Amino acid sequence: MDEKKLAIVATKGTLDWGYPPFILASTAAALGYSVEIFFTFYGLQLLKKDLSHLRVSPLGNPAMPMPVPMPTLMMVLPGMEGMATSMMKSKMKAKGVASLDELRELCVEAEVRMIACCLLYTSPSPDVYKRQE
Repeated sequence: MDEKKLAIVATKGTLDWGYPPFILASTAAALGYSVEIFFTFYGLQLLKKDLSHLRVSPLGNPAMPMPVPMPTLMMVLPGMEGMATSMMKSKMKAKGVASLDELRELCVEAEVRMIACCLLYTSPSPDVYKRQE
């Protein structure tokens, strides 16, 4: 029988967009798939050692309704992004969802192959994305 394979492309580096590639990859690996995640553009943020800098924006995010209806204009006020990030982290924890750090570690343990786009590091303008450890 042919080997089951899954390729995932991670292009976004925000808290809410960090979950799908790691959840899909760890689940597929647990089901016996050979899995690769290709990180490019802002998705490279998910490869940093410390993921505490990741945020979620409530502005223009219809999938993240606020518990109390608020005008769109209020979403741009200072502190709203921090509040939305805190709300998402606490909601995920309350639902028993692993953190991004834990999900990434599960992927490493499951031998998910993680590939960082090197084009952004070797492009004619190396300032596009500076490699950070």
